[in-house]
Amino acid sequence: MSTSPQTAGRTRNKPALVSASAALAGVVYASGSVMGGWLTVTYSAAILSLLILCALVAIIAGHIGRRRAKKHGVEGRWLSLASIVVGWLCILYAVLVNLLVMGIVAGLAVLVDSAG
Repeated sequence: MSTSPQTAGRTRNKPALVSASAALAGVVYASGSVMGGWLTVTYSAAILSLLILCALVAIIAGHIGRRRAKKHGVEGRWLSLASIVVGWLCILYAVLVNLLVMGIVAGLAVLVDSAG
């Protein structure tokens, strides 16, 4: 198998691909399409932990991929940037869902306490 002269010296930017995969997995976990419903699956501790873990992997690998793309001249710089942004959006989403569920639980606790 021969390689073309243009791609012979270029290597793949594996951190960029890892960050993109982790960002995609985070979006899948955030959408709740892993096992069903939106709030019940998204707020379960396992799914929320996987969402945050995927987001952190996307952010860290994205920064490594951007540095590698700049230093070695390989492609994947914009893919890494997109993965970093998606990773931060997934963390923001996890925090907002957590606050929403805690607010609903606190509101129900107040309603139950005032009724009894």
